[in-house]
Amino acid sequence: MEAPPGRGGLSSFAAVRRWVADETWLKRLLTARRWMSRAYFEVRYIVPDPWRVATSPYERERARLSVEVLGGRHYAGVLEVGCGEGLFTPRLLDRCGHVVAVDFSGLAIRRARRRFAGEPRVEVERLDVRTTELDRTFDLVFCAELFYYMNSAEFEEVGARLVRWLAPGGDLCLVHGTSVHDAEPGAAETGQMSARMIHDRFRRMPGLVVLRDLALPRYRVTLLRRTEAGRA
Repeated sequence: MEAPPGRGGLSSFAAVRRWVADETWLKRLLTARRWMSRAYFEVRYIVPDPWRVATSPYERERARLSVEVLGGRHYAGVLEVGCGEGLFTPRLLDRCGHVVAVDFSGLAIRRARRRFAGEPRVEVERLDVRTTELDRTFDLVFCAELFYYMNSAEFEEVGARLVRWLAPGGDLCLVHGTSVHDAEPGAAETGQMSARMIHDRFRRMPGLVVLRDLALPRYRVTLLRRTEAGRA
């Protein structure tokens, strides 16, 4: 393993942060507990756009495909889980009447609120989906890069919660990058969350039907719909 590149000041700090983010085993170690995951993300957001959503060709292409998979449907209300600084939110806003964008990072939420100040169609809230219930439903729940940071019990609880937040006939869009754990047959038994494990588990949930499922070399995108009679 190469040592993190960069010397001196902010550039060195940013290089260390990028190295931590790219090392799957280290990232999961640092987010093994709820308080640890909150601290980890606050540190990541010290520097804006830590995942280079606005500048990375890979991220831009993934964002484009994540919206394209929705087809031509227009949604009245959308819940964006893990919105970060709101860099992806405008893409959802193009496809709906109203977006509720949530994240548990205080730094990220402050930047998202500044970004959408004066935009009545965007509601930005600080919320941890692992601990908070909502009393409303949405036509689309969009969730990217979330479940890696949960244990199996949290995964089951939050997964059921997301389905409850879907209105009958509503869509759930999942986007997760693949990792070394997707190639390990025993990942589920060892508690390692992979894109394959996450998306396949949702595919088997009662009350959901699969509309599209794209397994690409670096990430997976799955669109599911809650049936009219479905219950989480």
